[in-house]
Amino acid sequence: MKITCAVFVVLLWLVFSSAPAWAVFSYVPAARIPEHQCHKLIPWSICDLQKCIQECSKQPGGMGVCLKTNCFCTFYCTNPPQLYISP
Repeated sequence: MKITCAVFVVLLWLVFSSAPAWAVFSYVPAARIPEHQCHKLIPWSICDLQKCIQECSKQPGGMGVCLKTNCFCTFYCTNPPQLYISP
């Protein structure tokens, strides 16, 4: 029984020592906090997806999609937008 455990430990060590670091500790993107997401709508006559992605990537964590003729950006903002509730 002790030999089986020792062989298992040695095999695990060989696998983890020979594998690249990204295979052992897989890359996980940072979690997005919904309260810290800001949006920006850029009106264009024709939305070019590549240009939209390029424009939105100027913001931290920015992602852009075309919605009809508009470019819709979602990006990370350090201060969440404040909701204004009228009295």
